[in-house]
Amino acid sequence: MADEADIANDAILADMERRIAQQRAAANKPATTHCVECEEPITPARQKLRLDLCIDCAQLRERASRAFRRD
Repeated sequence: MADEADIANDAILADMERRIAQQRAAANKPATTHCVECEEPITPARQKLRLDLCIDCAQLRERASRAFRRD
């Protein structure tokens, strides 16, 4: 019979496997050339990082997340 530590360990392993699968899928997708929010071109440096937002939209999203963050 599994105890709490075994259950927690299984949950952590499942989460890690899911994240690894997401990273592999992201690494295999082609680089996005235009922002998914505003459709402006994404700089080549951001394309190499496989980012899908231009710098302006990324900054706006970060500011918005900070505004609604609970500390």
